Parts: sequence; C-alpha cells; structure tokens
Amino acid sequence: MGAPNFKLPTFPLSPILVKEMAGRMRNARAHTVMTVYLAVASSLSVLIYMVGVLGSPRTVGGTGAVGQVVFYFLVGMQLLLVSFVAPAFAAGAISLERENKTLEVLCMTPLTPAQIVQAKLISALGFTLLLLFATLPLFSLAFLLGGVEPRQLVIALCGVLASALMYTVLPLYLSTRFKTTASATLSAYAIVSSIVVGVPLAALIGVATLGQVLGPGAVLASLLNTVFIAVISLSPISAFVASEASFSATGELWMFTSGAVGGGLPLTLPSPFLILTGVYLAASALLYALTVRRLARIEQQ
Repeated sequence: MGAPNFKLPTFPLSPILVKEMAGRMRNARAHTVMTVYLAVASSLSVLIYMVGVLGSPRTVGGTGAVGQVVFYFLVGMQLLLVSFVAPAFAAGAISLERENKTLEVLCMTPLTPAQIVQAKLISALGFTLLLLFATLPLFSLAFLLGGVEPRQLVIALCGVLASALMYTVLPLYLSTRFKTTASATLSAYAIVSSIVVGVPLAALIGVATLGQVLGPGAVLASLLNTVFIAVISLSPISAFVASEASFSATGELWMFTSGAVGGGLPLTLPSPFLILTGVYLAASALLYALTVRRLARIEQQ
C-alpha cells in the first residue's frame, strides 16, 4: 500500500490580487522601502539601547526608562509609516488603471466592483502590514529592558492597525475620484497630514484660547479637557501619547480620566486609542462602501 496522499485545502484567489501582489513584490521600490525602513528602525533602536544602557545606572528603574524610550521610538516609527508611507501604496490603485487605459478592460471582466476594490485594498494593506510585522522583533529590546507592560503594546497595535486600514482605504477612495495618480496622492497626503498634525494643533490652540477667554474653573477645565481628548483621539500620534500618559498616571488601560492629565474635575471617558479605533473602523467601512459605489458608477459610464 502506498502512502496516503494528503492535500492541503486551497482557496481561490482573485486574479487581480495575485497580479497586484506579484507586481508589487517584484518592484524594486518595494524592496528599497522595506530595506531602508528596517535599517533605520533597527539601527536607531540599537543605538538608543546602547547609549541608554551605557549612560543609565544598572538598576531596574534605569534600564526600564531605556526600555520605554525604545518602545516609544518603535511605535512612533510605525505610526509615521502608516500615516505618511501607506497612502502612497493605495493612491494609484484605480487612477493608475485609468492612466494606463486598462480600467475599461478591468471593468469588463466578470469581477464585481467589490471584488476589484477588495483585491486592490488587500494588496496595498498587505504590504503595509508586512512592514509593520517585520519590526515586531525589535520590540523585544523594550521588553528585555523592562519598563513596558504588554498592555501598552495593545494600545500601540490597536492604533497602528486601525490607522493602517484607514490610511489605505482613504487614498483608495480618492483614487476613484481623481483621474490622475498625482492628484489622488496629493489629496491623500493633504487630508492625512491635516488629521495627524493639524487636528491636534487646532485642538491645543482652541482649548488654550477658550481657557484664557472663559477664565479659570474646575468644571470648565474638565469640559475643555473632555473636548480636547475627544478631538486629539482622531490623530493616531496624539491618541497614543494621551493613552500612554493616562495609563502611566492611573494604570487603567481601557478608560481615560479627564483630569488625571492636565487637571480639572475627573471625568471618565473611553481611552483615546479606543475612540481612535472605533472611529477609524467606522470611517474605513464607510469609505470602502463609497469606493465600491464609485467604481460601479464608473463601470456604468
């Protein structure tokens, strides 16, 4: 009797997904981006580790502070990646097909608009996730030195993954609205920059101005803090900073006490990273539906 022939189950893949992934990974730019990103992240992490360990006392508190610096640096690198690199992978998903005169041919295939959008989304998001997961081993430096709890990694991963999805779906939608890749890319970066940098700055200036105009007061300070936290939760960088500050002050992961950071009467709110995750997931679902609808209209033209 021969050995039994076991076959692993196979799953049908979209031909567009196979084409997109194969073309992306064969492109020299993808390997250049991955090499540069990993080289910068790993070299700077090791540099911070060596400088911190040599310059800090050999105590639990000293090495723990170095571990926190390494952790915050790596999370910052990931947030910068999903905010300012990921949009470039999806901004030309549909507009590039239009520029190459292949969009009409693509729309004539048996694939539905939803299947086309899914393939484009998974292709762009998959490469971003590959870059993110490639840096996860570097977090072992932070946990090796101490000063960082696994729960803090939960905060970081929720914000990073939600931002990666949001900042991939957004340029994908813009790619269906603009006829050129350059216009879609510029619009995507303008919107993302406004969210990541502009929203926290506007909230900070607005709260500071209102605080001076309306005068002091514990109740007013708490209300302003609540509005401020709700607004800065829309930016992944400021949401992570606020969540980590609240966690360090109270030890609470899921809830944020307005007043624990910045004074005022304590008002309990969901942690900023929870607000960010919920808002970004809802916005991503809406943008995905709008992208499919827009592509369906293009097919009918």
